[in-house]
Amino acid sequence: MRDTESVSVTDDNPPWYARNPSGSINCSGVPDRLIDHPELLRRGIVLIDSMKPGVVFRSLVQDGGPAGRGFVVKVLDLADEELKVYERLLGCIDSPQNHTIPCEIVRDGHPMLIMPMLSRIDATISQQCNQLSDLVDIFYQLIEGVGYLHQHHIAHMDLCFGNVGAALSIPASYHPSLTLGKVYIYDFNTSRQFTRGPGHQHAIALPESQTSPPDGITHFDPYSWDVYCIGHLLDELMDIYAERHSSAPWPLRWYARWLIGHERGCRTVCRCRPTARTALRVMSIICSSVSALEWCSALCRKVSHTLFGYS
Repeated sequence: MRDTESVSVTDDNPPWYARNPSGSINCSGVPDRLIDHPELLRRGIVLIDSMKPGVVFRSLVQDGGPAGRGFVVKVLDLADEELKVYERLLGCIDSPQNHTIPCEIVRDGHPMLIMPMLSRIDATISQQCNQLSDLVDIFYQLIEGVGYLHQHHIAHMDLCFGNVGAALSIPASYHPSLTLGKVYIYDFNTSRQFTRGPGHQHAIALPESQTSPPDGITHFDPYSWDVYCIGHLLDELMDIYAERHSSAPWPLRWYARWLIGHERGCRTVCRCRPTARTALRVMSIICSSVSALEWCSALCRKVSHTLFGYS
């Protein structure tokens, strides 16, 4: 819906709200300054509604473009580090270990991002994980992506359902920048960059996030906080997997709880859980074990069918 507001050219940082004719905020609407944005018009992108009022908007392609070709447009807040983080990570987007969502930084006027729309990670688990190896592959990719951020001294600070997604068959077919089946991380508006890396960085004050800290703790080693959050995310993803497959294997439950750890409120370097690097090594062993077990299981079924006619 087109709004009737007059936007000040000095009012650049989001939120950019659309307004109803009465003057009230239209939380699901798109402001005129984005509807008429020359870079979006040039790309044939039509914004249809807001995913996060005043900040994140979703779009479709006009002029007969594929109906499934969705985009996400995010207006960047220059008061945080998101723009600088994306600039760094997009500079090495071709690295297989980099799970940053491929996107374009538009600098015509106030900076914003144009990103492909991904499938939600929970939908990926419920719809695409037909066997255990599919689940552990997603786990591996998530840990790998976090480890890559930490390798570059970047802490995401808000890893959760809403900030990770996957490229399934439909979006990947319309967005050649995506790798089919790859898991991506995005939304770096609370992220921080540090001089010190994991094992050397002291605790900082936690920003607002989707994950609640344990025991009301307000300061956390930022890298350890990411591992804590990803542990909770993996635990929740296993609940979704278990709804379809009756249960989630106990080694994966143990793994998630290992990442969550037993927080002691460390104000210096945290030792309450593994680093992302160590967690990735263990997950690599789990992936290999699961692959071997599934191969053996498939072989046994084939032999049984050949010798005894069992399926």
